Amino acid sequence: MNRRALLLPGPAALLALYFGVKLGVSPLKHYDLFFHLAGGRYVLEHGFNRVDPFSVTGTAGWVPHEWGFGVLAVMLIKVLGAAGPALLTGALVAANLLLLWAAFGRAAPRRGLLALGVLGLVLIVQAYTWSQERPFHVGHLLFALTVLGSLAWRGGNDRVLWLAPLLGVAWANLHGSWLLGPVFLGATALGHALDSPEQRPRALRAIGASFAMFLAAAVSPSGPSIWLYPIHHSVLRSTQNINEWVPLDLAMGWSWAYLLLLGVAIFCVGQAPVRRIAILLPAVGLGLAALKVQRHAPFASVLVALALLEHAASVRGLVWPELIRRPVRALDDAFARWSTGAQGAIWPALALMLLAGVSWQRPVPVEQGVMRSRFPLACFEALRKLPPGKVLNRFIIGGAISYFAGTNYKVFIDSRNDPFPQPIHDDYTRLVWSEPGWEESLARYDPDYLLWDLENPGNILLDQLQLRGGWREEARDGNYVLWVRNRSSSR
Repeated sequence: MNRRALLLPGPAALLALYFGVKLGVSPLKHYDLFFHLAGGRYVLEHGFNRVDPFSVTGTAGWVPHEWGFGVLAVMLIKVLGAAGPALLTGALVAANLLLLWAAFGRAAPRRGLLALGVLGLVLIVQAYTWSQERPFHVGHLLFALTVLGSLAWRGGNDRVLWLAPLLGVAWANLHGSWLLGPVFLGATALGHALDSPEQRPRALRAIGASFAMFLAAAVSPSGPSIWLYPIHHSVLRSTQNINEWVPLDLAMGWSWAYLLLLGVAIFCVGQAPVRRIAILLPAVGLGLAALKVQRHAPFASVLVALALLEHAASVRGLVWPELIRRPVRALDDAFARWSTGAQGAIWPALALMLLAGVSWQRPVPVEQGVMRSRFPLACFEALRKLPPGKVLNRFIIGGAISYFAGTNYKVFIDSRNDPFPQPIHDDYTRLVWSEPGWEESLARYDPDYLLWDLENPGNILLDQLQLRGGWREEARDGNYVLWVRNRSSSR
């Protein structure tokens, strides 16, 4: 590849530049980021601990399976301030986009308008996660890397299989989607053996690599128990109430992009004279799983897109009028030449490095870099000045309390979800809606502080406690209020 191609930005490089910079300069806004930061800080200061350090209700045990992301984000904050997690998100999204484009180039060497349209649909499906500073993006990136490696293996490169265990170790310590890696690699190898029976020895070696990738996940704080963790977490009743774990929601605009991608892929595969099981087997499995659990859709869209591109080349196009066909063909040829002769991945990398350099010179504290309307920083500050105690809080801000106030203030619940046994989730629901038994739930936890929202349904519990008395307001910030229990009058 010549120097001009490296410097000239291609379509994927331009998209990576735009989205990487946009996300890199965004304020921190997702609630889950802060329980990752709290966990990462705790690991750096105290090491790993099976006992939940952030609550007294998390009796199911702390499982810091995504500890690597939290530690990385904390270290970036120390160097870059609040921009650290934002730039990390931007870099992960940009890198994932470039890897997807490279994978599409292996599936369909002629990357014309169809490849661009498919990439656009995949990005629409994944874009709803971009505003979330979460390890989800690491999962996307490592999945794309696994897909690219599997395509290289199908093309005859057996050396990439040696990377599978290393990828398994990294993935298991960064994001809970790690199981998709060995399952995808194993399904691809099985499908390849069915496509090309003469290559079954190679397929067996790839299946062995997928098994090694699975076993390597145990090189983590959870040890061998991590092998069953994804299944255990997915069957928890509390998990079923989390938005991303419900079936595909047609009220979400991105879900229609996924269904469109799925529909076009079914058409192309159905019309193709030869079908490649190596991509269809994992694509069908994960594609159907995404209909049941929409969290899988960003991953499934990648496999569906590859199945579409691999089979589209052999499908006879629809008969269009010459008036339309000629300009579309000319545009497609021009775009394909641009895609072939331009890479330009250096530009998003340089832009993100420039932003990192500016943040390194002038780091902004996390308190100044968050989306102020979402986080009651004045309440956190007031809580830090009070004696240590137990905090009754809303689900979404539990992690923020642990990060901004510290581990001396034990939250009732947070969005880590799995440390809290089902009775705690049930108690939380009773408290939010003042359902029968809420007084007993309150008495069992016996909180010292209340950090709650004012709007419906938060006002329901506040109204009930106001009638009972025994609390005083300490601070108010936006939609949240901090109350302190008057122990002398409540006992």
